[in-house]
Amino acid sequence: METYLKIYRWSMRMKLRMGVYTVALLFFKIIWNWINGIFSVQSVDILTIWGVCLLFAMLETVILPEGKDPTVLRTVIWIVAANIIFCGGAVLTGWFSGIPVWGTVGLVLFLELAIALMWFGDNVAMRADSVRLNRQLRQFQQQHQGKE
Repeated sequence: METYLKIYRWSMRMKLRMGVYTVALLFFKIIWNWINGIFSVQSVDILTIWGVCLLFAMLETVILPEGKDPTVLRTVIWIVAANIIFCGGAVLTGWFSGIPVWGTVGLVLFLELAIALMWFGDNVAMRADSVRLNRQLRQFQQQHQGKE
């Protein structure tokens, strides 16, 4: 049962992040198609976007395992992996074929911003929430100590 719960927790964390990446990438694919006068996204593009996001989310849980503080090396590996997988996926599948240089630069800059925001969310905002919740738990325990 413990193994099942461990796999379940891992998959829940991985699925959430995969969903965030998939929605973001599909959004940019829709915008690119719209700019080109195409008002739909092909099923094969949706599936390959989902597959690339799934691959990265799974790899991400190995590079940055939950419960371990991210080292500088792990963080750098995570950033490099994100760039290789997302940029490589876009090139290999042609999601943004025909994009001008300024568009490529814009997409890469947005990718870097998204990576920075994910890092901030994990390493600053979530940690601040954990510190606050732990402080509130200690206060609660102190207030209710001996009342049982």
